[in-house]
Amino acid sequence: MAGNRNAGGSGRSISPKLIVAIILVVIVVVLAIANSKKAKVDFVVTDITLPLFVVIVGAAIVGLVIGYFLGRREKAG
Repeated sequence: MAGNRNAGGSGRSISPKLIVAIILVVIVVVLAIANSKKAKVDFVVTDITLPLFVVIVGAAIVGLVIGYFLGRREKAG
């Protein structure tokens, strides 16, 4: 009986996707903290200067949103 439970006692296991996601979040955070200098971002009509970590985190968020929408599968009707 005691052998059927995980160490946490919740009966849940950590998925490989969650482990990869946690590792990627840690990498993005470390890179963001290490890059605190200002960066100029050029858009088509204007440009702005932001701390580089804001650019890194913003790019990560845009990538997550794009990945979410591209990764969704349509259900067959």
